[in-house]
Amino acid sequence: MKKKILISLFTVPLVAATVFGYIYKSELNVISAQNQIVIASDKATQGKIEYIKETFSDGAYIVRIRDKENLTEITEEYRNNKLHNKLIIEDGGKRITSYGRDFETNKLVGNTWTMPENIAAENKKLLQISLLEKAKEELQSQSWTILESSTSLTAAASNQQQVVTEDEFHKEIVTIDNNTGLPIKREIFLKDKNGNIVYSSTKTEEYKYLDTMPLKVQNLSHEEDVEIKEIPAPIIEDKVFEGS
Repeated sequence: MKKKILISLFTVPLVAATVFGYIYKSELNVISAQNQIVIASDKATQGKIEYIKETFSDGAYIVRIRDKENLTEITEEYRNNKLHNKLIIEDGGKRITSYGRDFETNKLVGNTWTMPENIAAENKKLLQISLLEKAKEELQSQSWTILESSTSLTAAASNQQQVVTEDEFHKEIVTIDNNTGLPIKREIFLKDKNGNIVYSSTKTEEYKYLDTMPLKVQNLSHEEDVEIKEIPAPIIEDKVFEGS
């Protein structure tokens, strides 16, 4: 059977994983913490247009918006407050437009194409899935321990709690909004074989529902001229071309 690679699963290179990445499984199992996450997560299930923003410690950020009703998804990556990459999935997963900055000219260039019917049909199914629900499910699937320090948060942060999961090589601390059950901050640590921290990163996350798709996001040009070329779908035998 030929393996399908679906364009709608694309995430911009900065993430280096899916938008819900960086969760590491551990052997910890604290029922009280898990139950609190499940209860809180049930409070945020509504809306057709979903918005996710991830901001990294270097100031770069990614915005991802999915319209489950009109079956459209837009992902944007910004570096130094300037649009760097953009991916638009529309027409129920059939039409793909992807563009980014040319390394030599620093101008936005890109391509647009129509997906084959079989892959477009799979994309259509994916576009109906809630990104926010997936984020909550991913949190609920892990085992967490509530950090003692989270019980002494300031009044302004009293609607938040911090939980941690850890194994031999990874540690992650997540700050959760108790009103939505969704993460608002992640701190990821990698350890060497001796248990010493050798790498750490921090990102903040924002999840919300929108009434309409923002006009700025719908705009292709972003106040810049963009050369968009129509090309054949960059796939062969249901596989995406390498580097596409």
